[in-house]
Amino acid sequence: MLMQSKVRYDAKSDVLYLFSDEGDIARSVEVSPGVTVEYGERGNILGVEILRASRVLTVSVIASLHAKQAGVL
Repeated sequence: MLMQSKVRYDAKSDVLYLFSDEGDIARSVEVSPGVTVEYGERGNILGVEILRASRVLTVSVIASLHAKQAGVL
């Protein structure tokens, strides 16, 4: 589980990144094509990167992320 997670979406590269500020990344594992999970030294999840996020997420979720980053929500 991501504790106090943050979300960043880069529309130009279509990458979604969920992350926590806590800890250093010890290893990264591609759990499925285009989805990488980053783990800390204790095996805790520090981040999740989703490539081609618009293929995975709905249009409304992407729009919500854009609005949140722009400070609208």
